[in-house]
Amino acid sequence: MTGLQEKIFAIMKVFDRVCRENEFHYYMLGGTMLGAIRHKGFIPWDDDADFGLPRKEYERLLALPEDKFPEGFRLRHFSKEVGVPYAFARLEDERTTCIERRRSGTGYTGGVYIDVFPLDADVNVLPLRIWKELRVRFGKKLLYAHIAEPGAVKNPAKRMLMREIVKHTDAESLVKRLDGVVKAYGEKKEWFPQWGEARFSNYLGHWGRRESIPRRVFDGEIRQRKYFAFDLRRGEQIEAQPEGRSTEYEFEGHFFFGPVDSAAYLTALYGTDYMIPPARELRGGHPAAVIELEQSYKEKI
Repeated sequence: MTGLQEKIFAIMKVFDRVCRENEFHYYMLGGTMLGAIRHKGFIPWDDDADFGLPRKEYERLLALPEDKFPEGFRLRHFSKEVGVPYAFARLEDERTTCIERRRSGTGYTGGVYIDVFPLDADVNVLPLRIWKELRVRFGKKLLYAHIAEPGAVKNPAKRMLMREIVKHTDAESLVKRLDGVVKAYGEKKEWFPQWGEARFSNYLGHWGRRESIPRRVFDGEIRQRKYFAFDLRRGEQIEAQPEGRSTEYEFEGHFFFGPVDSAAYLTALYGTDYMIPPARELRGGHPAAVIELEQSYKEKI
């Protein structure tokens, strides 16, 4: 592991311990899950870690008092403090500094982190998922006008448009709106039986609609598929298993939870060849303006 990965790994273990102590069912997501399967640890060029919890448990995590986390670690979220430019949570090591270049326009400072996403229930109807993805993308574009690094956008017309967006919106409201959009379809309704039950989604993640995945991939429970005009997969009924199941996977010698059907999850995001590393020129990360592994960001404020 690199020095940065060692810090991230320490945060991952804190997150895992807090979740186990409070009986939260979490899952490794994205490249973290891919790393567990393909490398049994970090993807060598990766520099972050992603986790997700079902919405109700995510909200319970946010409600935990600060003393539930070890000294030096802090869960940050827009509902807990002003100025957090994300619609998801981050668990940070306060003894370090990590200022990302792509979001440096906010003035937000923090430590090395892991991302913690809400997994919202989603509808099993493709046109509605497409509409939801478009709304989330639009919200992200508006928010980017507020958080982008000064000078990051070279096109003069785009810079002028971004200045106008900043004049007529505020970042805090946009973050709250994004949080509301990703919750869409999460409440089960009697007149719409496929609403809010069939899938887990993470539209705030990198892959958008591809991260809306049948819940059985995560928890192993097969749900009855009731007929609806847009739902072509219907009619099969299998006895359900208890909810909240997950599987432990080795990651750098430690064990973390991930989706029960890791192959289905990773195929949905990366395609069937997910075990083949990408070409060297396609291996990216999250460039940072400042990384200090032994100095707290609080000393820079």
